[in-house]
Amino acid sequence: MGLRPPHYSYILENKPDIGWLEVISENYMDTDGAPRRMLEKIMVHYPVITHGVSLSIGTVDPLNSEYLKQLKELLAFVKPAWVSDHLCWTGIAHKNTHDLLPIPYTEQALKHVVERIKQVQDYLGRPIVLENPSTYLEFTSSSIPEWEFIARMAEESGCGLLLDANNIYVSCYNHRWDPQTYIDALPLERVAQIHLAGHTNKGTHIVDTHNDHVIDEVWTLYNYIIGKAGREITTMIEWDADIPDFPVVYDEVQKARKWAQECKGPTVIPKFPSFRDNLRPCLTPPDLPEQMENMQSAIISGDAQAMHPEESVLPKPDFSPEEQIGVYINGYRHSLFDAIGENCPALRHYLGREKFSKLVRAYVRATPSTYYNLARYIENFPAFVKDHGDDEFSYELAVLETKVARLFDDAETPALSEDNLAGLTADRLMASSVKLREASSLLAFGWSVNEYYNGVMQDAGPKAPDKHTSYVAVYRHDDAMWRLDLEEEEYFLLAALKADMPFEHAVQATLPEEEDGEYLYLQRMAGWFSRWVSNGLISSIQQS
Repeated sequence: MGLRPPHYSYILENKPDIGWLEVISENYMDTDGAPRRMLEKIMVHYPVITHGVSLSIGTVDPLNSEYLKQLKELLAFVKPAWVSDHLCWTGIAHKNTHDLLPIPYTEQALKHVVERIKQVQDYLGRPIVLENPSTYLEFTSSSIPEWEFIARMAEESGCGLLLDANNIYVSCYNHRWDPQTYIDALPLERVAQIHLAGHTNKGTHIVDTHNDHVIDEVWTLYNYIIGKAGREITTMIEWDADIPDFPVVYDEVQKARKWAQECKGPTVIPKFPSFRDNLRPCLTPPDLPEQMENMQSAIISGDAQAMHPEESVLPKPDFSPEEQIGVYINGYRHSLFDAIGENCPALRHYLGREKFSKLVRAYVRATPSTYYNLARYIENFPAFVKDHGDDEFSYELAVLETKVARLFDDAETPALSEDNLAGLTADRLMASSVKLREASSLLAFGWSVNEYYNGVMQDAGPKAPDKHTSYVAVYRHDDAMWRLDLEEEEYFLLAALKADMPFEHAVQATLPEEEDGEYLYLQRMAGWFSRWVSNGLISSIQQS
């Protein structure tokens, strides 16, 4: 089954009977935080497979060397039996739609994809496995059936296939293809893995949402694939939205085992009435870069006409070309909106749902995503709130919540151990360098930001914001985000230590000018230091 954060604890505590786990590569490539360490714990008990969503094998941009470098490092860490991604593209011109966008099935596109697969395989030093897509539109320029495109791609590049039975059902429903024709055309000996998932049926089309049980028709397709292949194929359950408790997903795994073991060969599978006899290719199809540029422009701008849908998208009964591209436009906006909304509960509470939604929608319109890790999309949000928000408090809340979100992935150092305190005297402390946790940040505000944030998090009905200077240390401890309110002098002392100033020098730089205040300051400092240690803010004390 797919390894998802809500199930980490259950899996580690109960060690359920799972053959292997699949992780989304990007969630573990660009982090030195809790996800990576949790993965390391789980790998002690289960084999792990990596499955990517941002390789963007079909894009006309050059291969992303930094992405490939991080992927190769992850593979060295996980040592998966295979590594997979999707037959799709995610963006061009250094933008990322965070969606698995369809490729026009042309000879030009096939040659382009095969060449890129070979380059990736050469760099990684191993074959890759690519998944058949779920799509919501067909290009009028397509001249090769999807199943033939995939079969030729695999044969010419030497890559393996990840056969998603749900995606076959979704795409065949959306385009009125024949699932049996689709499956029969594929080189099933190249299939390394099968995916099963739920979806959302909109009537005119199905959206591949991974938020429900596998439907009976997809189980039937699974049965047909296993029977046609003549062997059991490693199979995984995907459940990525509205994730239920572990036993619910585990029941789907058990159901897959039963289907695979009881498969007795080919059976009757779903049929969809066709609304056209064959593909109708353009007489003069545009080049691949132009098609991708037009589609991305439509998605990012929200204007379907930028893709020239009446010319470039195959029409369907009750589902116009403009509506088809609209599925991708809506998906793009929802994914970016959720990336902000999930991390800013206090700002949403303060502004109210309507004003908050308006602000985030404006940010999404003005700020295309440029990085494969969706978690980073929030980084420029505080600056946008500062320029477009209603008040300073909104901006300061955005700063705090962005820090909380991003520090979760930063590199970490361990908390100070008791051994470091052995024999530590006041004089030795003054001669030492005191290091804060690596994943930490010191913030100064003009409002009672952390107090308001605490009220929202505790569902206590936070008080109205109070305008007074406040200070807070945000840091990661025991794989959780901590927020420690600070006194003003305490903040400046910590800031000096974070700037690598020796402890004695940091104290001298922050001592009050009044002579009679020095003794009181040192007493307070002793209390601060004790609190830093007990709350895990200090990483080490390096004695001279």
